[in-house]
Amino acid sequence: MMTSHQKAAHEIIHDYYFMLPNNGSLNTGINSCESRYKEAVDCALLSVKQLILTLEFMLMENNDSYIMDRINFYDEVTSELYGIKNGYSKLSWEELIEIFKK
Repeated sequence: MMTSHQKAAHEIIHDYYFMLPNNGSLNTGINSCESRYKEAVDCALLSVKQLILTLEFMLMENNDSYIMDRINFYDEVTSELYGIKNGYSKLSWEELIEIFKK
């Protein structure tokens, strides 16, 4: 079973992946599916980093346990994103399909 931070990591990647240009090739060229996926992971890492920085600023202004819980959650999402980027985190097609069912 997939954890909530794993699901969040893949959802963020998915959002960026479909916003990036595509040349129709699976793994050839700068806009191939493979390079687009790697770029989507980098975009996801950057956006989560910015989110964590914003939450940390909010925490300084208002010491709220909910904000700290969100920071901890997104720290786990960041770890998952690095695992995906480095090839350590692999999900089955069934798990990925389940993520994107709405």
